[in-house]
Amino acid sequence: MEISWPWRFVTPSEEEKLLRRELLDLRGSYAQWSIIAVIIVLRVYQGWAKSVTATELSSKQRRGPTSWWDRPIAAGWLETRRQYALCGLWLLWLFSLSVWNSGEDYMHLTKALGHVALSQIPLQVLMSPAAYISTSKPAASSIFSFVTSIPQATVTPYHRLFGRMVISPLLVGHATLYLSFFIETNHPEFGSLLNKRVRDLDVQCGLFAISMVISLIFYVRPRGAALKTGTQGRSAAGSMQERRRSFYYGHISLVALLCFAAYYHVLQAQKYMVQALGAFLVNGVFSWVVVRWGERR
Repeated sequence: MEISWPWRFVTPSEEEKLLRRELLDLRGSYAQWSIIAVIIVLRVYQGWAKSVTATELSSKQRRGPTSWWDRPIAAGWLETRRQYALCGLWLLWLFSLSVWNSGEDYMHLTKALGHVALSQIPLQVLMSPAAYISTSKPAASSIFSFVTSIPQATVTPYHRLFGRMVISPLLVGHATLYLSFFIETNHPEFGSLLNKRVRDLDVQCGLFAISMVISLIFYVRPRGAALKTGTQGRSAAGSMQERRRSFYYGHISLVALLCFAAYYHVLQAQKYMVQALGAFLVNGVFSWVVVRWGERR
């Protein structure tokens, strides 16, 4: 039994274009409101967990070894099976949201993948460890950590995986489907639609944005080994701090370029990029306050 590709190129009417636009906006809203729903469920669960006596909790923690879910998939990996599984489930949810009500419309699915992915960038920013290069409290809480009462050391791996496993695949899928459409569509003057559209600013911004996404996937943070005490140890610690600082500014620059390109790529992305900028400023100020307040205690 052959499995055929269910989507095809269609030419929607003006009324269908308007409906498609409304559905895309609705998807973005659902994707963002689902974040709020998860946080509420998480807080309810935390409240229920607190009803268990402290004695029972500490007893279980002392007796029970690290569970299979809380171990890395392979030796040397930073993230656990649980973190991979939860990010994988969120990717499936967002992909399902993109497919929902797309019918056979290839371009509607293509746009939905990008729209839903961009709606998650503000959350990705709110999870980021803004105090990463702080010498006193590099694990200072982000807004997300504060709201959910989850330590930043636990949130940061989700921040890394969320970018690699959730946002990046959706954006790469969006770009791949769009490029396939441009390549397969003939143009009377340029041969293919790609040869024409690649000259337009919106497509150039889109290609630049996806190149930033790919760069972020491979631009990994530095990892240092345990350091010995003494002059050599202090020198190595200083070198590691410089590498962390370089990574941080490089990472922020790539994200900023991605958001800048996405802002000019398509009008519908602008509100999410403005939200991401606001999230960056609020998260940065919040972490700065946490660091400063902690230093004065």
